[in-house]
Amino acid sequence: MEPRLGIKACTVSVAVLITLFSHLTFAKTPSLDEQRALYREGKIAIAKNDRGNVQRILGAIGDYPLKPYLEYLWLSDRLRGANYGDVDDFLTRNGDSSLANRMRYRWLETLRARDRWQDYLKYYDPRTATTEQQCYYQLARMRHGERDAASAAAIKLWTVGKSQPKGCDRLFDQLIANHQITEDIAWQRYTAAVLNHQYQLARYLQRFFTSAKYQRLAASFYQVDSDHAKVGDYQLFIHQGKSLDDAEIHSIIIHGLTHLAREDATTALKHWNRYQQIHPFTAEQKTQVIGELAKGLYQQAHPEVADQYLIENVELIDPSLLEWRAREAIRQTDWQQLLAWIGYMPASLSEQDRWLYWRARGSELSRAKGAKPSIKSAYQVLSRTRSFYGFMASEWLGTDYAMAFRQASVTQAQIDELQRLPGLRRTRELIYQEDYLSARREWYYTNRHFNEQQWIGAALIASQWQWHNGAITSLINAGFWDDINLRFPIAFKQAFDKQARETGVPVHLLFAVARQESALAQDVVSPAGARGLMQLMPATAEQTARKNHIHYRGSNDLFEPEINITLGSRYYREMLARFGNNRILATAAYNAGPSRVDRWLQDSEGKLPFDAWIETIPFRETRGYVQNVLAFSMIYAHHLESKERILTKQEKQRSL
Repeated sequence: MEPRLGIKACTVSVAVLITLFSHLTFAKTPSLDEQRALYREGKIAIAKNDRGNVQRILGAIGDYPLKPYLEYLWLSDRLRGANYGDVDDFLTRNGDSSLANRMRYRWLETLRARDRWQDYLKYYDPRTATTEQQCYYQLARMRHGERDAASAAAIKLWTVGKSQPKGCDRLFDQLIANHQITEDIAWQRYTAAVLNHQYQLARYLQRFFTSAKYQRLAASFYQVDSDHAKVGDYQLFIHQGKSLDDAEIHSIIIHGLTHLAREDATTALKHWNRYQQIHPFTAEQKTQVIGELAKGLYQQAHPEVADQYLIENVELIDPSLLEWRAREAIRQTDWQQLLAWIGYMPASLSEQDRWLYWRARGSELSRAKGAKPSIKSAYQVLSRTRSFYGFMASEWLGTDYAMAFRQASVTQAQIDELQRLPGLRRTRELIYQEDYLSARREWYYTNRHFNEQQWIGAALIASQWQWHNGAITSLINAGFWDDINLRFPIAFKQAFDKQARETGVPVHLLFAVARQESALAQDVVSPAGARGLMQLMPATAEQTARKNHIHYRGSNDLFEPEINITLGSRYYREMLARFGNNRILATAAYNAGPSRVDRWLQDSEGKLPFDAWIETIPFRETRGYVQNVLAFSMIYAHHLESKERILTKQEKQRSL
């Protein structure tokens, strides 16, 4: 029988080699330290393609938890010449590991590249397939006689408002060749593409419109998107004397109205009233339009009309719109209006710490007669919570901050059971080998079906390992917030203490910034490219290193905790110096950039109390960031037995 994938008949399979050398007996069982050293040696041998050394190490390493990782590295780079039995053996033996998914992905890509469609069907797993793999799977099904079901699935893959990967081209070419892309189907994708501003794709899709109806509709939609006022041309959505009334038409109208509302809300409102008489829009679409209309009216100098419109539609609007309006009242220092808008909020929103605080604070700032007892009572209730608003309530009362500590607890038997899991044993060794990305993959794959108690147990185990990020994220998954020893560990203390002494930045504040930035993951990279514990952008790090005469070799240095903390501390000190030692402004600048903070200060004209300025920071992320860093700094101050307050007297007295 001819060997598959072009393998020579005499080739000995990787699985056989692994098995042979795994069962060799040695003079003594290697210690854990020896196994760890062999693992590092094995990675080097694999990188050098040193087959003999790899075989020796696989035989000598014994039952080391990371042995499958060496097998994966060796096999995954040799899949083009692998026997099917090699892959089957690996997938079977490692089904409890994230490695199985990674191997399956590599194997499917190998089969796809060789056009082994029958084998592809066997190994395909929809739970882990990429879009390209989904496309090839449907192509394989077509060839295997499942044409109808595969075509239906393929059309779903085609009908999206963006360009799909090139690996889908063969499948889509098949659909087109078989005349399965009808005008209706093309219209669905066209509208989605325009709504996503994917204009190149939209122009490509116009070739599928052969009838006058769809050609006209496509042109109409393009007009509305490029000139939002065109949504007021009601004739665009009439065909042969009848109003067109399908989901795509509704999407076009909503798209045009929401964009027009940002430019000319009064005209958009007129058109909206007309369209509502003709078309049955969904509740979600109504909420979307009403929200944009209200914001547009307010921002275009029609605040009374906007407020009345919101009140009339309060049952239809998204509650976040009421939060927006309440913040506008804070921005205008209109405390009576603030209290009124909090009153319109549903209880599920108005009873949150944020709005309980602002109900009390707004009453205090408005100097409402007879309100002092209720204000004090509200602050007392809030002051029992461990949050930014709870700590601020304690500030106004002049009391100590409540930490609301509750220890995470599971039985020793539960801990022992978790520690026996192969995935946790692999995670522990990956952390030792400083392969944090693989550790997180292994951890979450093993723990993905954990219940609350198991996640708490996992957090305790991670803490014992000094893997602080694992402990923090495990408690998040458990929904257990009150063990502040686990959630806010004193990690990298020596480095933080040193930089606090050298920069003059309080150490509890540096801890808080790192905890907020990275959850103490030293290897993390943000989508924007920020790196390490204090999430520095490479350009910022380089500039900071140059200013402070610090040796810096490049962005990979930012994964070294000591270097990251050194540079991050100095950059934060720079922000403090720029903004008059004000922690609110320096923290906002660390997150959003100093130029934005300058602009926000210009906009507020120095008229806002400090907490009002924080609450009205335009970026939700930065708003939450500042509140978290200030609150976290008090938790760390508590850990460090410091009597520091969340803000100084000067910071609280300064209007921003």
